Amino acid sequence: MTLFAIFLIIVTTIYISGLYLFFIGLFFPRNGHSPKRPFISVIIAARNEEINIGNCLKALSQQTYPFELFEVIVVSDNSIDKTDEIILTFSQQYSNIRLLRIDGIPDGITPKKNAIRQGIYASSGEIILTTDADCIVKPTWIEKMATYFTDEVGMVVGFSQFGEKGQPQSLLENLQALDFLSLMSSAAGSSNVGWPLAASGQNLAYRRCVFDEVGGFAQIGHRVSGDDVLLLQLVNQKTNWKIVFASDAGTYNVTRPEKTLKRLINQRTRWASNGPYQILLNFPFFAYILNAFLMNLLVLGGSLLALAGLFPVKFIFTLFLLKVLSEFLITVKGAINFQRTDLLKFFPLWMVLQIPYVVLVGILGSWGNFSWKDRSHGIFRQYLKWGEIEKKA
Repeated sequence: MTLFAIFLIIVTTIYISGLYLFFIGLFFPRNGHSPKRPFISVIIAARNEEINIGNCLKALSQQTYPFELFEVIVVSDNSIDKTDEIILTFSQQYSNIRLLRIDGIPDGITPKKNAIRQGIYASSGEIILTTDADCIVKPTWIEKMATYFTDEVGMVVGFSQFGEKGQPQSLLENLQALDFLSLMSSAAGSSNVGWPLAASGQNLAYRRCVFDEVGGFAQIGHRVSGDDVLLLQLVNQKTNWKIVFASDAGTYNVTRPEKTLKRLINQRTRWASNGPYQILLNFPFFAYILNAFLMNLLVLGGSLLALAGLFPVKFIFTLFLLKVLSEFLITVKGAINFQRTDLLKFFPLWMVLQIPYVVLVGILGSWGNFSWKDRSHGIFRQYLKWGEIEKKA
């Protein structure tokens, strides 16, 4: 047996073992049962979101949580469209919704993290809830998320999905929804077994004191993304607070998928850019995502060699089936738990496209450039203090 084959067996075994651990975790969902009703601050960072912010605020204005026990702070990050006007219109109707305007780019922290940080500093809540301007929350979102904050819980990860069940979507949008469902399922399963790994800023909550305890975004402020997953890793590394995943359907949020393949690759490249930094925050997690990348790279390479007659077809096909089976199990269980079994019909196509997609995004996330909110980002910006390049330009 060649060294290539041995290495492929090792990385595939590690990958599958992790997925089965997450799969087991999905059988132990956590329900919220805290009777407390703390004052809650919802923080939304918005930049040029005139198309989306109105729907987001409309949903937040219809919450079942007592009106006097929550506030919504929308931080407009250098917006140049009608975002501010729309927010002000809502603030005139609802006294607990307000606009916080930010102009300019500060040193040492990327724009979105600065916007969230400023929103938190201006807030009064014991609990911070974050979502994105292009998300729609359920009327029970605040009420149900609050029930997860028992005395030992410091952070709650919420479920988010691309589009709702029954909503017409293109093939690309449905593939995104299935891919994100698998990521959310892994996040839920890992949290349920006591190894929280990931979160999304589309649906995330934490105690204000926990944010202060880890120093806010001071350690990760230079990273373009990561106001969610990197913050989670800081809380997991530096505190004794529990991090849980909210399984209650009343906490599920909905966001919009990307419309084009180019925009999708750009988005996932941004997400993947956090991967290398995990080596400083959670080395086992970094090792696992590196292993997942290598496994997909080797399966892709082995498949090409097999097609050229240079590698046993039966060998690579067996490992591919084992990989697909483990991914299918966690995706099916996640689809059942999160009520998205409608997406499973796209699994056969997704399982084939996923391999080159993971390899491409993994490479671009570590070394490539991407844009976000009309700003360009690249590898050098990730390791310099934000603002240095703007000053030199």
